[in-house]
Amino acid sequence: MVFSGIIHWMSENANPLIKKDNYTLDAVRELVSSLEHKDHLLVEQKQQLDKKDQEIEDLLAMVQLLRQKRFGRSSEAFNPDQLQIFDETQLDELLKQEEPEEEHPVITDTTEDKPKKKPRRRPLPAAYQRIENIIDLSDEEKATMGSDWVFIGYDSAEQLSVIPRQHYVIVTKRAKYAPVNESVKGAEQGIRTAPRPDQIIPKSIAHSSVIADAIANKFIDGLPFYRQAKRYQAEGVELSRQTMSGWTLQLITPLTPLMKLLKRRLYEGPVMHLDETRFQVLGEADRDNTQKSYMYVYKGGPPDKPVVWFDYADNKGSQVPLDFLFPSDEKVPESTSMVLVTDDYSGFNALAAHPAIKGHAACWAHTRRKYHEASLGRNKNASAFQMLGLIGKLYQIERQVKDQPCEQKRSVRQQQAKPILDKIRQWLDKQLPRVTPKSDLGKAIRYTDKLWDKFCMGTCFVAIA
Repeated sequence: MVFSGIIHWMSENANPLIKKDNYTLDAVRELVSSLEHKDHLLVEQKQQLDKKDQEIEDLLAMVQLLRQKRFGRSSEAFNPDQLQIFDETQLDELLKQEEPEEEHPVITDTTEDKPKKKPRRRPLPAAYQRIENIIDLSDEEKATMGSDWVFIGYDSAEQLSVIPRQHYVIVTKRAKYAPVNESVKGAEQGIRTAPRPDQIIPKSIAHSSVIADAIANKFIDGLPFYRQAKRYQAEGVELSRQTMSGWTLQLITPLTPLMKLLKRRLYEGPVMHLDETRFQVLGEADRDNTQKSYMYVYKGGPPDKPVVWFDYADNKGSQVPLDFLFPSDEKVPESTSMVLVTDDYSGFNALAAHPAIKGHAACWAHTRRKYHEASLGRNKNASAFQMLGLIGKLYQIERQVKDQPCEQKRSVRQQQAKPILDKIRQWLDKQLPRVTPKSDLGKAIRYTDKLWDKFCMGTCFVAIA
């Protein structure tokens, strides 16, 4: 019946492959094989088209992300306008949980019958010097008032003021003594002069206060030397960026004892945060300007007195952090025991294997950034915002315990962070089979899943991120 039906269909459609006089089994098989081959080709073409469409989508998403990084806001905070395209009611709640609470929130009443409350002005620091400016009525006004009016006090208001920085010149005069004649004892030594005062950079035209100001402006406030030079020029002082750069290099020797003390304090804390970033150095000896250099940043020490250390390296090898923290020619305190917090860079694994490292935790800030980038994609995936909201709950716990003792921090994290981690784990298990691995959200999910045990470790120690 099947073959007769096929033959009848072929005769009706007058297929040139099979004539009425050659309705053979071989001809039917050949036709079926030809159709199956064409179906197979169509399936392959569809798969190739789908693959190319996905590649195009990934490239467009990458272009949009690069544009966002180049021209968009650098802040990773939520933008409420981004959520208007979603109809999931949970997003508003997640957004509220992500935003930090203000210390002194301004409560606004939207009803028309009640006036709006004015923002409360915070008091100025009590440690600042108070200079009183007393304003009184004129003598003529007080004369007309006579004895019918009595002074009862002042109506006070405070304003913050500033004295523009003022440079002054320290003239150091060293006393000189000469013998009255050659017979005086010690006259052969010639003129006797008082010793020079100690200077952090000997014979420098700049006092230590100016050098400290220039260094603090550059490395703390981010004010480059060339801008400081222009500011000095506007004030009538010729001080070049080359001079200030020279101060930085000359400070290495006198500050070495202080650096040793700071590095020793790095080992006194229970947690060591470590990250590296690449940058370009121009004019470095024996290296091309196109070669990559790296800055390793270590944050450790006591929680109430943390130390942040920047260490330059010309490569990204795993030996770099190991040689810095545990050098072979330098003795490390025997009591050193800490948890290492890093991203997923495999170059930190050698350091994590050191006996003084009792655990290797992952940094929530790095994974949060991946979900933030996924939320900026072309499709505006709501799942990325959901994960940001869950991570935001962990950050809320950190804000709550920020000023509490270490043991109290640990206790609160174990009680409050554990349920949130369980929800995140459930969310990951739900999303893993559903999200494309090569998408931004898929990469973020697999990054989190890969380091899950290290993320959970953060709930047991001093810091989550």
